[in-house]
Amino acid sequence: MSAKQTYLLLYNSLCTLLWLHILLTTITAFTSTSLTTTYTTLEPWTRWTQTLAAIEVLHAATGITRAPVFTTFTQAFGRCVQVWAINYAFPEVTASSWAYPSMLFAWSVADVVRYLYFVFLLARGSVPDVLKWMRYSLFFGLYPIGIASEWWMMFHAANVTTSALVMGIFYFFLALYVPGSPMMFSYMIKQRRKILARS
Repeated sequence: MSAKQTYLLLYNSLCTLLWLHILLTTITAFTSTSLTTTYTTLEPWTRWTQTLAAIEVLHAATGITRAPVFTTFTQAFGRCVQVWAINYAFPEVTASSWAYPSMLFAWSVADVVRYLYFVFLLARGSVPDVLKWMRYSLFFGLYPIGIASEWWMMFHAANVTTSALVMGIFYFFLALYVPGSPMMFSYMIKQRRKILARS
């Protein structure tokens, strides 16, 4: 195994474990804790785990991975805005909202599957069929949940901020969801057709 493969295997294994922790804690929180406790427990974990994932833009730009740079940047940037400018900066909006745990659930399921997919690919050279199917199919349900949750929290943050500039920026991003969400969804459908057709 090359140094690049070893690095990517370690990186994807770490991300799998971080998102698995967030997923299991979120599932437990649905039944045993309040929304506020979920926020105080998971907000720092999610913020830093997602910030770590911003390095994937560099991976794509330098050719370490074959991921498209624009798509990788769009997803990483959008999520970093969410965790820093909304969830961290507006705890009064996030902590009491149903949208926060639902967003965490959608993000963590998707990312546990995604990173585990790459762990198998790097370690074994192949991926179990069920994991491949999950990687390219679960977005049908998870993507709308994640997008709706993100939009809802940003909308409420825009309505409570006292800064006209921040409000304007948030409404600009909210408007970008209109063309951006279908574009990303269409991209994932095309990827699904291409990858699963090879199986």
